[in-house]
Amino acid sequence: MTPHFPIYMDYGATSPVDPRVVEAMIPWLREHFGNPASRSHAWGWEAEEIVEKSRAQVAALIGADPREIVWTSGATESNNLALKGAAHFYKA
Repeated sequence: MTPHFPIYMDYGATSPVDPRVVEAMIPWLREHFGNPASRSHAWGWEAEEIVEKSRAQVAALIGADPREIVWTSGATESNNLALKGAAHFYKA
């Protein structure tokens, strides 16, 4: 049986988001939109606090130390970090 609907093949560009994630993110997209790197105002402090809370949640889910969770700007930076980490690990 052939599917009669389009098949999305560009998950590298973007992908569907779980509805629970969307619901959790709505307040941070509408009301709490500070830059976590901006430490000179309350919006930045609040954003940094939720980023660190999120880091701890992700770490707990995969059994990692929160210091091992690194946010990157995208695939290129992530791949570079992974390759450098692997090269450093296997360096003789």
